[in-house]
Amino acid sequence: MKLFFAGLVATAAAVCAVALPAQAESLASVQAAPVDPVKALKAQLVPGKGVKVTESSSITLDFTANDEAMQVQVNTRTAGTLAFGKGNVAASDLRVRMSSRPKGPNPPYRVIAEGRNAYVTNAGIAKALSDGRSWIQAKASGHGNAILDTGVTSAELQFMLKNASEVAAGEYQGTAALTDFRHDKSAGKGNVEFHLYFDERNLLTRTVVDTTAYPDSDSTAYDQMVFHTDTKYSGWGAKVKIAVPAAGKVISEKKLDAKTRKAVIKAGYPESGPF
Repeated sequence: MKLFFAGLVATAAAVCAVALPAQAESLASVQAAPVDPVKALKAQLVPGKGVKVTESSSITLDFTANDEAMQVQVNTRTAGTLAFGKGNVAASDLRVRMSSRPKGPNPPYRVIAEGRNAYVTNAGIAKALSDGRSWIQAKASGHGNAILDTGVTSAELQFMLKNASEVAAGEYQGTAALTDFRHDKSAGKGNVEFHLYFDERNLLTRTVVDTTAYPDSDSTAYDQMVFHTDTKYSGWGAKVKIAVPAAGKVISEKKLDAKTRKAVIKAGYPESGPF
């Protein structure tokens, strides 16, 4: 996950929803006005509910080495379920597959996130562990959990809708400077293009976000970085309960010896951790 540009981990998929259309003014009404998407999103973020997500994302880095143009690309496909808390994403259960060019694909893994913790497993990881353990626990270094920050918040949705135009029924498209999109003047040079799709009930079904970032004038580390995230949502409002693995099945990443760490990384555990 650390392969993503700082602050842009939130480009993969997070939680956006809209509520059901407002009640008809009368029995004779043909259709009521749709609920404001931002207010409707907040109404969806309640404990016990959730949404299914499928996300395809990539980061492409162009740079010059020895006067030769070079390119590295990392692709990630994520699918699973997000569980809501009060106004946020409280937990997630996701299956992740990553590949890079020119290296190739890595073994897929499953990650459950809650609070500041992430629990990672797959068949190879479980085989490499001992004492009946099958999950590796990692803890976020800060107060937040980047895995739970995936996607757009209500504030981000409000910003995008404010800076977008309806290009077709239920489709909105817009652009913004990277510093404005992130509300951070230190974000650097770049621009963001976004495309939002809603169904007939004004529920968000898809987001496509493309970000192009350029280096500062005094940096030659890269020529440009391009981030692409395409997230699809389904099953808004479904009952969702995500449980973390039993303590007896878990070992802390910090307790892995060198031999076991090498084995689990080969089996698919992210070399820099799941965050």
